[in-house]
Amino acid sequence: MAERISAAERMLSLTVALLSTDQGLTRAQIFGSVSGYVERVATGADEPALERMFERDKETLAALGTRLEVIGDPENPQNLRDARYRIPQDDNALPDDLEFDSAELAVLSLAADAWTEATMSREARAAVRKIGALGVETDEAITGFAPRLSARDESFAPLQEAIDRRHEVRFDYLRPGSQRVRTRRVQPLALVQFQGRWHLHGLDVGVGEPRTFLLSRIVSPVSTTGTQVDPSLLAGAAERALAGLREVAARQHATIEAVPDSEAALRLGRRASSATDRVFEVPYVDAYLLADELASYGPDARVVDPPELRALVVDRLERVARVHAGDPDLAPAEGATLVKAKRRTPVASADRVRTVLTLVPWLLERDDVPVLRVAEAFDVTPAEVRAMLTNLTLVGEPAGDYYSGQMFDIDWDLLEDHDMVRLTQTVGIDRVQRFTSRESAALIAGLQLVAALPGAADADTIARLRDKLGQGSATATPDTVVVDEPVDDRRSEISRAVRERRVVAFDYRTPDGETMARRVDPARLLLAGGQWYLQGWCHLREGDRTFLLDRMSGLEVTDDTATHSSEQTGSRPGELFERGDGDVDALLRFPTRMRTLLADYLVHAELRESGSDTFASIPFASPAGARRLAAYGGGDVEVLSPPAAREAARTWAQSGAIHNAPA
Repeated sequence: MAERISAAERMLSLTVALLSTDQGLTRAQIFGSVSGYVERVATGADEPALERMFERDKETLAALGTRLEVIGDPENPQNLRDARYRIPQDDNALPDDLEFDSAELAVLSLAADAWTEATMSREARAAVRKIGALGVETDEAITGFAPRLSARDESFAPLQEAIDRRHEVRFDYLRPGSQRVRTRRVQPLALVQFQGRWHLHGLDVGVGEPRTFLLSRIVSPVSTTGTQVDPSLLAGAAERALAGLREVAARQHATIEAVPDSEAALRLGRRASSATDRVFEVPYVDAYLLADELASYGPDARVVDPPELRALVVDRLERVARVHAGDPDLAPAEGATLVKAKRRTPVASADRVRTVLTLVPWLLERDDVPVLRVAEAFDVTPAEVRAMLTNLTLVGEPAGDYYSGQMFDIDWDLLEDHDMVRLTQTVGIDRVQRFTSRESAALIAGLQLVAALPGAADADTIARLRDKLGQGSATATPDTVVVDEPVDDRRSEISRAVRERRVVAFDYRTPDGETMARRVDPARLLLAGGQWYLQGWCHLREGDRTFLLDRMSGLEVTDDTATHSSEQTGSRPGELFERGDGDVDALLRFPTRMRTLLADYLVHAELRESGSDTFASIPFASPAGARRLAAYGGGDVEVLSPPAAREAARTWAQSGAIHNAPA
């Protein structure tokens, strides 16, 4: 029985074979000499099965940024049987004159760290590792900042892949303000984050015009139709989408009356086009999304105009009040099934291939490297490093004809006796592959957030890095993932305090309306969802806390030295909510489909499921947090316990509905 060869080992062998030939290999030569194909032939696989496997491998390598050259018969270009395939090294490797220094790598590492969503984080980190494989090391990481890009919408990853591969897609879309779902066929062109939410911009095939879709309203899996998208449509699509969203926001304004110094006044005042002590002119794109937000403010906000928006807010608040009237039904929660934490996603064959293609030049640029250092650099375990090295030594050139049959090899004694890695023989792979379009897109989107961080990188550095990423990309793809830059003037002062290790003092208004003086040893500025937060050690609470800049007043950078460093604080960079000693757990019910929308609140939650509902035990510092979340849910989020939090949600919504009722 022939030995079974993994898909990753087969694709590595195919890559080495095609890199090592100048004249190319025919399909017959590949099937007869490349490890993984040879074994399938030996088990009796027919030619159509081998052809399908080869086509899948070609698609995978193309997704990794590998460009295959097809050398065919000029008189019969459709004859692929006799066509020869090769991978031109110069076309697939990063240009020799493309250089990065340690400071630039530090900025790109910060951009890569911005992604909290696994797929885009993986793409961004892969690009950073490729730069590291050029021999570049970060002398000093950029600390004190934590930009955060979240893409929790389930449709984000398949849409990004469809844009990358230029595939038309189909999905079900929930119309704003109704439960009516309509199937859309769209040629996707760009993903744009605006006001903290992700949008898809593309050509709506049904109407023949460009449209922008909110990802949170896509309610079905995204599938491809088989139609290719014209690549010329991609140029400038993201910029047009952002410009269109800004134009709509500039055209639509709501007049909101808010209680001075309330949560509503703090948040609405941040983005109001004009404001007095109580009245704010707020631009908006989507009336239904604004209604969700305004409902969460309860009686602290009243819609003056337009009346249609006021009606939406009242409807939401009345539903919240009805849901929280009477005693809750706790039986479904008691019988719900515990939601287990997701296991680490197995590494796909394509990612294993990409890792090895980067690992080889990374090792060649360094002397003997400890296994632990390799593991840390490639975000794997030491056991996985040893497994990769073992598999690598099974890969080599096909023997016979124009091939030497040489194999990769390492110093086994050094590995076994000293836990160190040294390559002693390499075959074909010695240069770093170009960035894929997805890797570049992930880093460029992260750089857009880094640009908003005061002191992290200047505009010239950001522009230079964008140019270099474009120069090193496998394809000249326009920006397809774009983030609208958030603004907050107070960030500069806090950034200075972080850099100089100075205590900051300010008055802080909590969500329940209480204002208290705080002194904080600043650890970092956190940027998430278009809003700025300060994370640090609070002298009053004697522990780590996260503060929304919108709730601060009277900010002062003192002359006192901060004694708690970012390394000493227990908070995790990029995590918004830390559980406090005095927090109270509230049990909430909501439709499971809303879980991604509430993800920031669920970091420390225990989740259970029953039917289509999720039950979450969430820690809150006060009942005000639970009542606002319930009001934001518009009747879909129900507070089940404790009774005080449930009653707070009911009275909050009831007061808000009365306050917003027409005169």
